[in-house]
Parts: sequence; structure tokens; C-alpha cells
Amino acid sequence: MPRAALPCPRAIALAIALALPLAAQADANPTTLDGLEVTARRQSQADSYTLPVSKAAIGLDLSLRQTPQSVTTVTRQQMDDLQIESIDDVLTSTTGITTYSLDNAGRTTFRARGFDIGNFKVDGMLVNGASSFSGGGAALNMDLYDHVQVVRGANGLLGGTGDPSATVYLERKRPTREFGGAAALTLGSHDKRRLMGDVNVPLTADGRVRSRFVVSAEDSDTFRQREDLQRLGGLASFEADLGDATVVNLGVQYERTRNGGGSWGSNVPIWWADGTRTNLSRSTNPAADWSVAKRDNTTVFGSVEQGLGADWTLRVAFAHDSGESYTNYGVAKVNNAARGQGFAGFWNPDGSGAFLNAIHSESETRRDNLDISVSGPLQLFGREHQLMAGFNGYRSEITDYTFSAALGNCTIAGVAPWSGCQYRAVGLPIDDWRTWDGSYAPFETFRTPARSKTITQNLGGYLAGRFSLAEPLSLVLGTRVSNYKTYTQTYTQANVRTRGAASGEQQVVTPYAGLVWDFASNYSAYVSYTDVFSPQGNVRDANDTLLDPVTGKSYEAGIKGEWAGGALNAALAVFRNEQNNVAESTGEVHPDTGFTIYRAVDGVKSKGADLELSGRLAEGWNVYAGYTWLQVDGLSYQQDPRHLLRLNTAWTLPGALSKLTVGGGLSMQSGTVMSTNPGRPLGGGRYDASNLPMGGYTLVNLMARYALTDTVQLAVNVNNLTDKLYYNQYGFYDGLIFGEPRTTTFSIRARF
Repeated sequence: MPRAALPCPRAIALAIALALPLAAQADANPTTLDGLEVTARRQSQADSYTLPVSKAAIGLDLSLRQTPQSVTTVTRQQMDDLQIESIDDVLTSTTGITTYSLDNAGRTTFRARGFDIGNFKVDGMLVNGASSFSGGGAALNMDLYDHVQVVRGANGLLGGTGDPSATVYLERKRPTREFGGAAALTLGSHDKRRLMGDVNVPLTADGRVRSRFVVSAEDSDTFRQREDLQRLGGLASFEADLGDATVVNLGVQYERTRNGGGSWGSNVPIWWADGTRTNLSRSTNPAADWSVAKRDNTTVFGSVEQGLGADWTLRVAFAHDSGESYTNYGVAKVNNAARGQGFAGFWNPDGSGAFLNAIHSESETRRDNLDISVSGPLQLFGREHQLMAGFNGYRSEITDYTFSAALGNCTIAGVAPWSGCQYRAVGLPIDDWRTWDGSYAPFETFRTPARSKTITQNLGGYLAGRFSLAEPLSLVLGTRVSNYKTYTQTYTQANVRTRGAASGEQQVVTPYAGLVWDFASNYSAYVSYTDVFSPQGNVRDANDTLLDPVTGKSYEAGIKGEWAGGALNAALAVFRNEQNNVAESTGEVHPDTGFTIYRAVDGVKSKGADLELSGRLAEGWNVYAGYTWLQVDGLSYQQDPRHLLRLNTAWTLPGALSKLTVGGGLSMQSGTVMSTNPGRPLGGGRYDASNLPMGGYTLVNLMARYALTDTVQLAVNVNNLTDKLYYNQYGFYDGLIFGEPRTTTFSIRARF
């Protein structure tokens, strides 16, 4: 299908051209500031698979060993070694995280410890990282970020949304005082082309004022017919030392994705109309040639860090996000045809039976974040402790525009949709799916003032401290008090507003407690507890009513070790979560809104264990390994694998072969159980809706890197070396989504 030309060469050249004249003004040997120093957030160390300290869990600078929760770090070096380019890539290589595709257009569900992940933060600010029905979120380009940290288990102290699964923290690349940069070109399977430019420019001779510019772009086909992907990202960040005790940061970030030929739902049918298996090829794509999903997001961000003396620091940060989502889907798949008409769209081997399903939606998102905190040491009873207090919160508005036959702004080939702007396996037949090339009359739509708006606000104050009780024993205590509310506003075509009833919680207290015992010079044992309070966003039941927040408790205990000053970390953790009001998909879609219908389930429990090793085993040898065992009780089926293993390593050869680095990885997961709707056809309008087993699989990856010079490297990555056939989704609307087959990429990276 037609697609836009790759924009990255011109964009990257422009960024570098702008940066070089500025660099000429800077001294190559910047001076060191004297006096009180305010340090910026830490960036990844070169050639490392771990971070020495983390603020992700409770906002205090703690080593991974001293943090009483499971924390996984994905560093810049890991991303470069594994060719990690998106948030999906990050989380599919992280301990305890499973991913499921909702469609071929970028919507993905991330899960940990038996629950969906909904908390994504960039520089401590909540962002829309999870996918939504309208396709919002999940447009995170890793070229713009320095590292990622994943805190598994509830973590509501700093955000008021104690997600029982995990919280994903991303840190942007930040300016440094010295001139430098990098550029990379990647070519690969399916005509993949990706370019990245990253330039750090001091704007004064001493580096007190500095900047960083990053541009990234990709254009690629996929293994499916008539499908392509474009990504574009840009970052401009400026930082200044205003005196010896003040650091100011201000920047703007842009991220865009476009999935051409994608569509919503599982698209390749599992069964023929007679109930026998289809066994279609991985290249099958039943999407129309105009089917597309586009997401754009712009963020303006800033922070001020002020040294207060005695090692205390005041930090004020803000971010304003604005995003747009545009989906225009057409796909030949199974669907409930209309009210009372059952399901239709099952294919027949002779080419008959297929109907075009279609949906059009447009949405806008606005989110404002604010975080004010103060932290520092405290001498008490002859011992030093750490304290932190703060206030943060966000206000978001999600606007969904209305398209319908009633408004006259939604039609295909003169046929009106049966509900909203949806066509469900009726009225738009496909003559022969075997010879269909994706051509069909496109949507005819236009936007009117008719829309619905969902407003959500979550504000709260928090207090936390790490108290040294004795030389080997420390206590971490914290609490948060949150006010949460959400409501909807509906606007008619005449722009008349009606406000719906508000829901929410006031004065919600979220306690946190952890105890760490250093029982040896390199080992610590810990226990932790926290309450769970997690609003579920735009998740609705059969009455189109928003579900109440998830509530519950989260427990964790474990042993951690560190060696070589934190260059190598290991952890063993056991956990238990108890949740109420957990959203479980019914597998059905609301006939008027098109949203998936959920039900609230009480008494859901998950328990399990994590084992992780990350860092440098020896000079030139990095490793990351994580294993998870998980059991979930209380749901109708366990869609999460009981066993999950992630393993990656890279080794720079010694001696005369020191220019060569080789590595590889394994990703293994056991089988799961998935729901299906309506189920295998039995004839006469009857279906077998039994849950379906989805087999486990093992994927093998290889990489090699060769240093042409001290600053130029060539690399090759092979993913799914054995070309294993596996599924990213199985059973949703009686369809499946194939996982990525074997792919190969070649890249050249230069530093300057």
C-alpha cells in the first residue's frame, strides 16, 4: 500500500547542522563547578547492564540491594545490544513481563504478576504508555530514552495508582557538559530502514548551559502482506546551572507511529465455518489496503532542582502531554453481525463467507502533570536517615469524537453502519477472500462537534523515609493520601454539553513499609507491604459504567546481593497479591460504543517468585537473566504463563579478538489458556466457547558487533533464529495473531 517517504535523513542532517555551529563555541575541556552541587538524574553507565542506584520504588536514591522491592533495569547498552527500539521491545525482554497483541496496529497489553500494567512514567511523570481501544498510547520510541526501570508489584507511593502488576519508569536522555554524539543506520528484514542522530552540545565554554538533540525515524514493511510501519521521534532538551545550587531543565519531545495495513482484533481466523482448522500462513493479512492507525504525541517538560544546603534538595517538575489518535480500520474477520443476528464472517475454503468489518475513530488526549518534592538526610539518635516529602498529581482529558449514521458522518459505499461508526460482518461482502487484494471502497467520514470527553484527576501528598535502625537494619516507611475523581461530558452536534455523574475516591491512604537487613557484606534480606489503589481508566461494564478502582494488598520478601560496587546485582523474591474489583474481559463488545465489556471480579490472588541476575560477570562480559514462576487464582482462566525465562548476554572477546563482541538470548514461556468468542463453530448457530490452550515456546536470538575503529561499530542481530511459529494472541474473536518470524538487522553506529 502507498506510504510516506522516510523523513529521517533530512531531519537528522538538520539536527546535526544546527548543533555543530553551537558546539564550536564550547570549550572541549569544560570546567568543574565548585561549591554545592545539584546532580541531574543519573544516566546509564557505559557498557553496563545495571544501574548503581534507583529512585523508582520510593523516590530516594537507593542501591538495588537496599530497595525492598523487585526492580529491573534496562540500560542504554542493553537497548543497543538487543536492537531495542520500542516499549514493546523493552518489556518483552524484562523479567516477569508478558505481552499480548490486541491487533496488528500497535495495541499491546503488558502484564505482570497476573495483572495488566497501567502505570508508565517518564522522568517521574505519568504518561499514556498503555494501549487503549482507540489506539492511544504505546508510541514510545526508545532512541529518546537513556534507560528504563521496571518496579514489579504495587507502587502507589509516588503516583497514587498502586498498580498490583508493575510500574514502568523511563528516563529521557539529558544534556551533559561535553560535546559529543552518535549516529546509527539500521537495515534489515522486510525492507527495514532506521536512522538515529544524537548530539550533545554545550552552549557555553564551561558547559553550564548545555543542550541535547535526538532525532529517530524508521520505515519498514512487515512479514504480513500490505502492512508497513513508520516511526518518528524527536527530543530537544536544554539544561542550565543557575549558580552552584540550581539546575533548570526545559525541553520538548515528539513521538509518532503509523501502522499501515493494520487493523483491530485478532485477524487470522482459527477455524473455517465448518469448525475445522484453517492453518493459514503467517503472511495472511485480511485488512483493507486503506486500513491505518496513526498516533502522535507531543510533550513539553521542565524541572528545577534547587540545593537547600545540608544536602537537601527541592525539585519542581511539570509536563504537558498532547496526543492524537486516528484509526481507520477495515478487516475481514469474525464478528457479532448485529443485535440478535449472531456471529458472521467465518471463512470457507472455497473463498466465500468473508465480510468487511470496519471502524473509524478519532481521539485527543491532554494531560498535565506536576510534582513538587523535597528530600535530604537527617541526623537523629546518632544515625543518618533519609527523608522525602512531596505533592504530585495529574489531570487528563480524553476526547472521543462521535461518528455515526445518525450524524451522517460515517459511511462506506453508501452503506450506513449498524451502530456508531462500525460495520460488523454484514452488508459489506467480499467476493473471494483467496484473491482479495485488500481493495474496497474506503470510509467517508468528517468530524463534527459531537464528542464525549472523559476527565480524570488524581492528586495527592506523600511522605517517605529510610531510617537506619542499626548498622545492619533499615526501615523504609511511607504513606500517600490521594483524591481521585473521574467524570464524562457529552457534546451534541450543536455543541450542547451534558455532564455525566462523577465517580471517585477521597482521602485514600496508601501505606508502604519495608524492612532491609544487611546480613552479610554483599547480601541483604527484605520484606515489604503496600496497599493497592488503582483506578482502571476507561474500563466499562455491560451498562457502559466505569468500573471502580482495584483495591487490595501486596506482599513481597526476598534476598538481594551485589558485587563490584553494584556492577553485578542478583535478587530472589517471593510475592503475593490480593485484589478486589479486578477487570476481566467478557470477550464481548458493547453494541453502541464498541468498547470491550468487562466485569469486576473479587478475590483474585496471585503468588509467585522472581529470580534475577544483571550486570557484569567479568571484564567485557555482561549478562541479564530472569526467571518467574506465577500462579493466579480467582479468574476464569490464567492467561499468564506459569513459567517465564528471559536471558541475554554479550561478551567482548579478549586479546587479539577484542574488537569482536558476541552474544545471544533466550525467551522461554510455558503454555497458557486463552478465552475465545464466540468459539469453534458447531453448525446451526452453535459454538464451542471452551477456553483454548496456547502452547509455550522458546525464541533464540543472536548478536555480533565488530569495532572498525574506536568510534565506529558494525553489528548484526538475528531474532527468532529457529524461525519458531508462535502466537502473540489466540482466540480473541476466533482469531490469532502470529509472532514475528526470523528477522535479521545490520547496523552501523558511529560516536563523535
